[in-house]
Formats: sequence, structure tokens, C-alpha cells
Amino acid sequence: MKNPLSGYVKQAIGKLKHQPLVRRLREQYPGLWRFLMNRFNTRVFLGLPFTLISLVFVLNIALLSELTESVLESAWIVTLDETFTGLLFKVRSEALSQVLYAFTQLGEQETVFIVGGVVSAIFLYRRNFVALFVFWFTLAGVGISTRYGKTFFSRERPSEVAYYAVEHFSFPSGHATTVLAMYGLLAYFLYRHYHTHPWRELVLWLAGILIVIVGFSRIYLGVHFLSDVLAGFLLGALWLLVGVSLMEVMIYDKKRKARRREQ
Repeated sequence: MKNPLSGYVKQAIGKLKHQPLVRRLREQYPGLWRFLMNRFNTRVFLGLPFTLISLVFVLNIALLSELTESVLESAWIVTLDETFTGLLFKVRSEALSQVLYAFTQLGEQETVFIVGGVVSAIFLYRRNFVALFVFWFTLAGVGISTRYGKTFFSRERPSEVAYYAVEHFSFPSGHATTVLAMYGLLAYFLYRHYHTHPWRELVLWLAGILIVIVGFSRIYLGVHFLSDVLAGFLLGALWLLVGVSLMEVMIYDKKRKARRREQ
């Protein structure tokens, strides 16, 4: 199946080449022009895909930084957090609380190790050591960043409305960070594995729905504020981008070395 993005990019670059300023750039700085064109190459990951991921990564850091600053210094985000938490507490039902409590367990440390053990066994059986390394490297980054983030910001949880007692600090949400990075990465692995379009789409939808439900459960159960979960999603997305980029770069390097050995 042809990627429509590739056609749009080639068409745009084709028009750009005929601009007078661009022609002078190509003639005076051919090395720089080749470098820029390689950044928009749609055939390899280190081209346009990596360029887009890098832009999203920078945007994600900016948003996370802005949200963190707002939590520390802006009264409006604190007011929004407390208002939203209070609203959910007023409409909380025991039945829905139990359902969401079951979903929130998907981000617990015990579940992470169970899922990680199953995934590791599958990767070892398939001798996919690259994926195994990327998976645990990403989760290690999630664990370290959330632990030190909570310690650094030391934000108290909304304990007065908590459905159950939780230790440690609140910002950012470790559950939100973990589920986005871990289940997002698993969806990416399955997306690469399945070549039929319906399965690929289903995997992405299921992962997205699961991540949103777990994130919402943390607020509904009163163990996190809205900004805690949003920050967790942003931090988890950063580690997901790191994991996907690392995986693609290692696969690209492995294929390149294999081609060299064949020549």
C-alpha cells in the first residue's frame, strides 16, 4: 500500500526546488542541501519519520515544561484540578469505582512486571533481543523519571477524596506515564508485527482506549489531579518516542550491516 504522505512530500519538494532562493542554496551549499533533503526522505526512518518524531519530542518537552511551571506557580491550574476532582467526587458511584479500580491495576508495578515477564519470554523465544532491550530500557527510563519527578515536586495527593490510600507524591502520575509508554510500545510492536490493515488499526485503538481509561481512573478514584495525569501522559509519550526511535534506528543499523556483509 502506497504511503500518501510520500507523494505529498515529493510534490512539495519538487515545487520548492524551482524557487530562485532555493536554487541558489542548492548551488552554493550542495552539502547542506543534501542534508536537508535527507531529513525529508520518506523511505527510511532516519529521514522524514525521525524528523517528525524529533519535532513532536521538542513540542512535548515544551508542553510538559509549561504544565509543570503552571502547577508550581499558577493558581488557575490548581483551581482547575481541585474543581475537576471535586466534580468527579460528587458523581462518584461505587459500581463505576470498582470497574475503574480494576482498570487502574493495569498501571500497578506488579502488573508491569507480569506483562514485562510475558513480553520478555516472547521476545526471548523469538530471539528478538533488540525489542527486549528497547522494552526494558524504556520502562527503566519511565521508572527513574517518575520517581525523581515525584520527589522533586513533592506534590501532595487529593487524599481527602481518595477511593483508597496511596503512598508517595502525586506529580507526575506514575500510572499515566507507565501505561502510555508500556502499552503504547506494545501497540507499536504489534503494529510492526501485523501486516494486515484491520489488525493494525484495532491494536492502536485498543491501546489508546486503555491508556485513556487508566488515566481517567486515577482522577475519578481521587488519587491524582488532572494535571498529574496530563503530565504523566506527556512524560510517557516522551519515553514512547525514545523507545520507538531507538528501535527503528537499531533495526536500520542491523539491516545496513547485513547489506554490507552481502556485498
